[in-house]
Amino acid sequence: MLNETKRYEEKVKGSLEEYFQVLGEKVEVETQWVPFRGEAVSKYSPRVDVAVGPFAYGTEQYSEKYDRLTEISNGFLNKLLQSFQENSEKFSFQAEILTDCTDLSNVNRNARCFMAIEIEKSGTRKHRLGDIINACSLGRIGVIITWDSSVLNSFLRITEYLYFLKGKHKPTYETRNLVIVSKEQFLKLLG
Repeated sequence: MLNETKRYEEKVKGSLEEYFQVLGEKVEVETQWVPFRGEAVSKYSPRVDVAVGPFAYGTEQYSEKYDRLTEISNGFLNKLLQSFQENSEKFSFQAEILTDCTDLSNVNRNARCFMAIEIEKSGTRKHRLGDIINACSLGRIGVIITWDSSVLNSFLRITEYLYFLKGKHKPTYETRNLVIVSKEQFLKLLG
Protein backbone atom coordinates (compact mmCIF):
# COMPACT_ATOMS: atom_id res chain seq x y z
CA MET A 1 0.00 0.00 0.00
CA LEU A 2 1.27 3.46 -0.91
CA ASN A 3 2.01 5.84 1.92
CA GLU A 4 0.48 9.31 2.11
CA THR A 5 3.29 11.17 0.35
CA LYS A 6 3.53 8.60 -2.47
CA ARG A 7 -0.23 8.92 -3.06
CA TYR A 8 0.17 12.69 -3.18
CA GLU A 9 3.07 12.36 -5.67
CA GLU A 10 0.82 10.26 -7.92
CA LYS A 11 -1.98 12.82 -7.59
CA VAL A 12 0.38 15.66 -8.56
CA LYS A 13 1.67 13.62 -11.51
CA GLY A 14 -1.84 12.89 -12.79
CA SER A 15 -2.98 16.49 -12.28
CA LEU A 16 0.04 17.87 -14.16
CA GLU A 17 -0.45 15.43 -17.06
CA GLU A 18 -4.10 16.43 -17.28
CA TYR A 19 -3.29 20.15 -17.02
CA PHE A 20 -0.82 20.09 -19.91
CA GLN A 21 -3.10 17.85 -21.99
CA VAL A 22 -5.88 20.45 -21.64
CA LEU A 23 -3.36 23.06 -22.87
CA GLY A 24 -2.72 20.87 -25.93
CA GLU A 25 0.72 19.64 -24.87
CA LYS A 26 1.76 16.05 -24.33
CA VAL A 27 4.23 16.40 -21.49
CA GLU A 28 6.04 13.59 -19.75
CA VAL A 29 5.69 13.60 -15.97
CA GLU A 30 7.61 11.16 -13.78
CA THR A 31 7.73 10.41 -10.08
CA GLN A 32 11.05 9.56 -8.44
CA TRP A 33 12.88 10.82 -11.52
CA VAL A 34 16.64 10.19 -11.71
CA PRO A 35 18.21 13.13 -13.57
CA PHE A 36 21.70 11.66 -14.08
CA ARG A 37 20.71 8.19 -15.22
CA GLY A 38 23.85 6.48 -16.48
CA GLU A 39 26.05 9.53 -15.86
CA ALA A 40 26.74 9.51 -12.14
CA VAL A 41 27.14 5.82 -11.43
CA SER A 42 29.60 6.22 -8.56
CA LYS A 43 28.45 9.66 -7.43
CA TYR A 44 25.52 10.98 -5.46
CA SER A 45 22.53 11.06 -7.75
CA PRO A 46 19.33 12.57 -6.41
CA ARG A 47 15.77 11.52 -7.15
CA VAL A 48 13.21 14.22 -7.80
CA ASP A 49 9.79 13.49 -6.31
CA VAL A 50 7.91 14.72 -9.40
CA ALA A 51 9.48 16.04 -12.58
CA VAL A 52 7.90 17.55 -15.68
CA GLY A 53 9.76 16.92 -18.93
CA PRO A 54 11.07 16.93 -21.46
CA PHE A 55 14.03 15.38 -19.70
CA ALA A 56 17.56 16.39 -20.68
CA TYR A 57 20.30 13.80 -20.26
CA GLY A 58 23.99 14.17 -21.00
CA THR A 59 24.51 17.28 -23.11
CA GLU A 60 20.88 17.61 -24.26
CA GLN A 61 19.16 20.93 -23.68
CA TYR A 62 15.53 21.89 -24.23
CA SER A 63 15.55 25.65 -23.68
CA GLU A 64 13.08 26.38 -26.47
CA LYS A 65 10.67 23.67 -25.29
CA TYR A 66 10.88 24.94 -21.71
CA ASP A 67 10.24 28.48 -22.99
CA ARG A 68 7.14 27.19 -24.79
CA LEU A 69 5.88 25.40 -21.67
CA THR A 70 6.43 28.57 -19.65
CA GLU A 71 4.47 30.56 -22.20
CA ILE A 72 1.46 28.24 -22.33
CA SER A 73 1.31 27.70 -18.55
CA ASN A 74 1.98 31.31 -17.55
CA GLY A 75 -1.35 31.68 -15.71
CA PHE A 76 -0.61 28.74 -13.42
CA LEU A 77 3.04 29.71 -12.93
CA ASN A 78 2.22 33.33 -12.10
CA LYS A 79 -0.36 32.14 -9.55
CA LEU A 80 2.34 29.92 -8.00
CA LEU A 81 4.61 32.95 -7.74
CA GLN A 82 1.81 34.99 -6.18
CA SER A 83 1.19 32.25 -3.59
CA PHE A 84 4.91 32.13 -2.84
CA GLN A 85 4.84 35.92 -2.37
CA GLU A 86 1.93 35.57 0.06
CA ASN A 87 3.63 32.75 1.96
CA SER A 88 6.76 34.89 2.31
CA GLU A 89 5.12 38.09 3.55
CA LYS A 90 6.96 37.98 6.91
CA PHE A 91 10.38 37.51 5.31
CA SER A 92 12.70 40.14 3.89
CA PHE A 93 13.47 38.08 0.77
CA GLN A 94 9.86 38.54 -0.38
CA ALA A 95 10.95 41.68 -2.26
CA GLU A 96 13.38 39.53 -4.28
CA ILE A 97 10.77 37.02 -5.48
CA LEU A 98 10.21 37.33 -9.19
CA THR A 99 6.68 38.31 -10.14
CA ASP A 100 6.57 37.12 -13.73
CA CYS A 101 7.16 33.54 -14.79
CA THR A 102 9.07 34.70 -17.88
CA ASP A 103 11.75 36.09 -15.56
CA LEU A 104 11.56 32.93 -13.44
CA SER A 105 12.15 30.89 -16.55
CA ASN A 106 15.40 32.72 -17.36
CA VAL A 107 17.27 31.76 -14.18
CA ASN A 108 18.26 28.16 -15.02
CA ARG A 109 18.72 27.98 -18.78
CA ASN A 110 20.60 24.67 -18.47
CA ALA A 111 17.85 22.73 -16.68
CA ARG A 112 17.38 18.97 -16.84
CA CYS A 113 13.58 19.23 -16.73
CA PHE A 114 10.88 21.88 -16.97
CA MET A 115 9.73 21.56 -13.34
CA ALA A 116 11.58 19.78 -10.53
CA ILE A 117 9.16 19.29 -7.65
CA GLU A 118 10.18 18.19 -4.18
CA ILE A 119 7.41 17.24 -1.75
CA GLU A 120 8.40 17.46 1.90
CA LYS A 121 6.47 16.13 4.86
CA SER A 122 9.33 15.61 7.29
CA GLY A 123 13.12 15.58 7.21
CA THR A 124 15.90 17.63 8.73
CA ARG A 125 16.89 21.16 7.76
CA LYS A 126 19.89 19.71 5.90
CA HIS A 127 17.55 17.45 3.93
CA ARG A 128 15.37 20.47 3.12
CA LEU A 129 18.40 22.44 1.97
CA GLY A 130 19.17 19.52 -0.35
CA ASP A 131 15.60 19.68 -1.68
CA ILE A 132 16.09 23.38 -2.50
CA ILE A 133 19.40 22.71 -4.26
CA ASN A 134 17.98 19.81 -6.29
CA ALA A 135 14.81 21.68 -7.30
CA CYS A 136 16.69 24.84 -8.32
CA SER A 137 19.56 23.03 -10.06
CA LEU A 138 17.57 20.47 -11.99
CA GLY A 139 14.39 22.32 -12.95
CA ARG A 140 13.86 25.35 -15.10
CA ILE A 141 11.40 26.01 -12.30
CA GLY A 142 12.11 24.50 -8.88
CA VAL A 143 9.05 23.85 -6.74
CA ILE A 144 8.94 22.87 -3.08
CA ILE A 145 5.56 21.56 -1.94
CA THR A 146 5.24 21.53 1.82
CA TRP A 147 3.00 19.24 3.82
CA ASP A 148 2.06 21.64 6.61
CA SER A 149 2.73 25.15 7.96
CA SER A 150 5.66 24.00 10.09
CA VAL A 151 7.50 22.57 7.07
CA LEU A 152 6.53 25.63 5.00
CA ASN A 153 8.04 27.98 7.59
CA SER A 154 11.20 25.88 7.78
CA PHE A 155 11.74 26.19 4.01
CA LEU A 156 11.03 29.92 4.14
CA ARG A 157 13.59 30.39 6.94
CA ILE A 158 16.22 28.46 4.96
CA THR A 159 15.49 30.60 1.89
CA GLU A 160 15.73 33.74 4.04
CA TYR A 161 19.19 32.58 5.18
CA LEU A 162 20.35 32.04 1.58
CA TYR A 163 19.22 35.57 0.65
CA PHE A 164 20.91 36.92 3.80
CA LEU A 165 24.21 35.35 2.70
CA LYS A 166 23.80 36.84 -0.76
CA GLY A 167 23.19 40.28 0.80
CA LYS A 168 26.42 39.91 2.78
CA HIS A 169 28.32 39.02 -0.43
CA LYS A 170 28.98 35.48 0.77
CA PRO A 171 29.00 32.44 -1.50
CA THR A 172 25.46 31.10 -1.58
CA TYR A 173 23.01 29.30 -3.80
CA GLU A 174 20.87 30.79 -6.57
CA THR A 175 17.20 30.42 -5.64
CA ARG A 176 15.48 32.93 -7.92
CA ASN A 177 13.81 30.04 -9.81
CA LEU A 178 12.40 28.64 -6.56
CA VAL A 179 8.73 28.55 -5.58
CA ILE A 180 7.55 27.32 -2.16
CA VAL A 181 3.87 26.47 -1.69
CA SER A 182 1.71 24.18 0.41
CA LYS A 183 0.25 20.94 -0.90
CA GLU A 184 -3.22 22.48 -0.87
CA GLN A 185 -2.09 25.60 -2.75
CA PHE A 186 -0.37 23.62 -5.49
CA LEU A 187 -3.33 21.43 -6.41
CA LYS A 188 -5.83 24.28 -6.06
CA LEU A 189 -3.83 26.49 -8.43
CA LEU A 190 -3.35 23.63 -10.89
CA GLY A 191 -7.06 22.72 -10.82
